[in-house]
Amino acid sequence: MIVKLLKIKPYPSLFAGYSVLLLSCAVIVAWFLDIEDIKNISSHYISMKFNTALCFVLISISLLLRVKDYKPCIIASVLALFVAVIGLISFSQEIFNYNSGIDELFIKDVQARFKNEAYPGRMSPLTAISFFLMGTGVHTLRFKQKKIINATQYVFHFVTLLSFIAIVGYIFGVPKFYKFSFVTSMALHTAVAFFVLSNGASLLNPDAGFTAIFTGKGVGNRVGTQLFMQMFLFVVIFTYLRLQTHRYSYVNVEFGIVLMAISFIIISLFLIWKASYTINKSEVKQKIAEEHFKLVVESVPNALIVSDSTGEITLVNVQAEKLFGYKREDMVGKKIEMLIPQKFRSYHPNNRNSYHKAPVSRFFGAGRELYAVRSDGSEFPVEIGLNPISTTDGGNIVLASIIDITERKKQEALIERQIIELQVKNQEMEQFNYIASHDLQEPLRTVSNYIQLLEEDYEDELNDDIKFHLKTMDSAVSRMSMLVRSLLDFGRLGRNKKLKVTDCNILLEDVTNDLNNLIQTTGTEIITDTALPKTYVYQTEFRQLLQNLINNAIKFRKKDVPSKIIIGCNTKTRHFEFYVKDNGIGIEEKYSHRIFQIFQRLNKQEEYEGHGIGLANCRKISEMHGGRIWVESIPGVGSTFKFTILKLENENTFKLHNAG
Repeated sequence: MIVKLLKIKPYPSLFAGYSVLLLSCAVIVAWFLDIEDIKNISSHYISMKFNTALCFVLISISLLLRVKDYKPCIIASVLALFVAVIGLISFSQEIFNYNSGIDELFIKDVQARFKNEAYPGRMSPLTAISFFLMGTGVHTLRFKQKKIINATQYVFHFVTLLSFIAIVGYIFGVPKFYKFSFVTSMALHTAVAFFVLSNGASLLNPDAGFTAIFTGKGVGNRVGTQLFMQMFLFVVIFTYLRLQTHRYSYVNVEFGIVLMAISFIIISLFLIWKASYTINKSEVKQKIAEEHFKLVVESVPNALIVSDSTGEITLVNVQAEKLFGYKREDMVGKKIEMLIPQKFRSYHPNNRNSYHKAPVSRFFGAGRELYAVRSDGSEFPVEIGLNPISTTDGGNIVLASIIDITERKKQEALIERQIIELQVKNQEMEQFNYIASHDLQEPLRTVSNYIQLLEEDYEDELNDDIKFHLKTMDSAVSRMSMLVRSLLDFGRLGRNKKLKVTDCNILLEDVTNDLNNLIQTTGTEIITDTALPKTYVYQTEFRQLLQNLINNAIKFRKKDVPSKIIIGCNTKTRHFEFYVKDNGIGIEEKYSHRIFQIFQRLNKQEEYEGHGIGLANCRKISEMHGGRIWVESIPGVGSTFKFTILKLENENTFKLHNAG
């Protein structure tokens, strides 16, 4: 639990700061209220001086400010430096034997005067040294340079060592360890406070100094932490027992020393066995992981090659053998340059070194020519994926996945040629369509003109039957001319399309305004069921799509029922789904696909005018937007035409979708 707590940043540092702050505040209150049990908590009657408690308050606040990373860090620096100065002045008094007046500046040490102590109110020289080091260390926490961080960590470690020695002295009852050669001693709770505070400060940089031993996640860190805790516990227990047996003469000195040596040897042997077992167990897990890794590498359908930072091949799979034509033993131990064409080999070492300086997953080959060479010297195009893998020694190896894209290149070249051919054919078809439509219009106009001349010049000589036949011919010619124009419009649809962000609500309003005369004449009611989206569309073509569907709904209305058209849109994950619902004559399900084919009509010309091209245009426009169109209908009840368009951000997004 303690080890886990140490690895949680910054809670241990906060705990250290708050606990020492609470202790020192309690001691300050005890000085004002003269509570001896708090000023000196040990049986040795060594009290924490008032200046010591005050410095603990200041350095704890400074540390807490560093932990919480408050903006006024200047306060933390000033407090830390102030504590360092107090520690330096107090220590200099001991060295140069003078009184600066700071020992009893705030409160008189009555008990010290009563006991005739040499320096009433003065903190121990060990305490003064520790405050100087702690103040300096907490102040330098503001700097992030690695060398300064390491130096600061060892300053904190030194304070930890001093306080630990003092605590051990109290545990074993040996005053020299908490006095050294000085007159005044470090109090027990002072030593504990320094121990807690210095460790809390060092945990702010857990990856530096000795702290890294206990906070690291490696096997060595775990084993070292466990070994230290166990050895520490055994040493303290056996040393305490040995000391007691010596003090009370339970055994003679020689027997006690030998017994202690034997005990240490047995305990050390046990701990070494346990550490070895843990490391061996970890090593077995590592070997199993390596075997699993090799099995995965072998099972992958791509060629995989593992190489180190020097470019030496360490592992290949069977697919790599097949791809390059080498045996495994001919590749492992060789340089990776053996698989690179001769003309590029001189550049590869620099590229490899550059990659290992900043190893990240990368993919090469897409969009540029990249080649490898087989054992027979033949070159072939490849795509390569590089993935860095950290090793146990802190280095990196690289796992390269290699794909032979020869067939893909052939298919891409074939597709490119077919696209060019298709573009040429489309251009030829458009040109043919235009020329054919134009050429067809000319004889139709000639026939129409001659019919008109016959009716005007020979009106008196033509009987009713001839006039009827001429009128029938003129009507057929007009329909033919309209079909030719419709065919031309269908071929031109989308030729000069431009993608624009459009508010479909405004676009629908424009369409209904254009059709206002037809809407008013037929008594049609148009209802917008939901708000339409604002998105990228081909504006001219999308307007034509809505116009054709509304026209279609009005055209195929019931004779005795007022026409009602409901328009709306539902938002899906990747597209918008529009609908145009009417209460017209409806369509039988077997004709639901046929109506979207060009020149397909379900009703007689005499009943409903049209040329069978409006819905074909709607299908083409919806497909231009990456969508589709369909109808849901009940004969005699009405129809709902639905079409989808992609949610486009821009024209490049639409091109990317089509490419996918």
